Amino acid sequence: MSDFNIATMLREADNYANENNFIEAVIIYSKITQLNNNCISAWYGLGICKAKLGEIGESISSLEQAHRINPDEGVINANLAYLLEKRDPERAVNFAKMAIENLGDNDDLLRLSNLFNDIEIKLYDSSHKLIGKEEEIISLPAKSISDVQIEEQITVIDDDNIDFVNSKTARYSRAQKMSEKGDHAAAVNEWKELLKKDSSDINSWKGLADSLSKAGYIERANQCLQRVEELTELQNETKIIDESQEMENLITAAKEVKEKIKSTEEDESVNVNEAIEWYNKGLILLSESNPFEALNCFEKAINDAPEAEIELRVRAHNGKGHALYQLEKFADSIQEYHSAIVLDPASVSGRTLYNMGSSYASIELYSDAVKCFEQAKNRGLDKEDEKLCQTQISRCKLLIKEQRKV
Repeated sequence: MSDFNIATMLREADNYANENNFIEAVIIYSKITQLNNNCISAWYGLGICKAKLGEIGESISSLEQAHRINPDEGVINANLAYLLEKRDPERAVNFAKMAIENLGDNDDLLRLSNLFNDIEIKLYDSSHKLIGKEEEIISLPAKSISDVQIEEQITVIDDDNIDFVNSKTARYSRAQKMSEKGDHAAAVNEWKELLKKDSSDINSWKGLADSLSKAGYIERANQCLQRVEELTELQNETKIIDESQEMENLITAAKEVKEKIKSTEEDESVNVNEAIEWYNKGLILLSESNPFEALNCFEKAINDAPEAEIELRVRAHNGKGHALYQLEKFADSIQEYHSAIVLDPASVSGRTLYNMGSSYASIELYSDAVKCFEQAKNRGLDKEDEKLCQTQISRCKLLIKEQRKV
């Protein structure tokens, strides 16, 4: 069928939609998409009419197809953000941010773009601490945190089974899974989010190129591959170093290290003890329900702790997560728990995963909360605490069902 006939059909469908005869409009828009699968106006009109008829799932599918044709169309991204607010809040945030780039500031879009910061929820159990569990205060003085006995059970965790929302690795995995399922528009969004944080990440550019290619945007995919070549060449250039200059640098560096190593060891010993003091003070303030001051102490412990003192840094990040939870900054608390996990995946305990699950539940990311609670059950918790985890799992699964109904 010619473009002229399609234009005529579009006008006819638009007229039906303007008269609130959405059923007839849907019939014509659907015919157009069968004749021309890349007609963005037909997919958009179909998505809006489906939403008017209450067929939200099909509305989202139609608008996602329109998004695949033109990922930068602001009004499409805005409507997807509204429709996905309850079904998939994280994607709603991404679409809202993209819409703002094209449409400018809008109260509703700004609210959606900050969705995770505005949600409040009542918990079944408002206590953040597991029953009968208290953090151990580290005895002072101490030369190294390695001298401290750890009461928590250490268990190696399988990273493939944890999909933390804000993790770079998780975003890689999620984007790849979306491509495998054929949801290329969502995959493109994930790769773009990664590139916003690190525009020089070659793997993200490759992933974006692959997703764009599969979605039919060959020219944009080629532009991404060109960027990959440019970044690769830049990396290769930085590796070409004059051998004599390199040797001279090494000799100079060796002399400097030899001169400074003694003073560095002394400074690190002092820093470790100061960091432990701040950590202990933070725990005491937490027990006194003073999370704001505790947060400052844990931050100072992290800043003072040498890079090599992994265990102390892990404990301080966990403490910071506890304090942020008490301050109802749930998304920030998840970041801190995740920072602790990244530093030492083998140290993940049931207690940390339980606390992380509580934070996810507080921002209505119930699926992620269930993952944390499930993994917490068999990692050093007693029977009573395992029952508490199971209660939280059951509660979150009920809330997931309610979310899907909405």
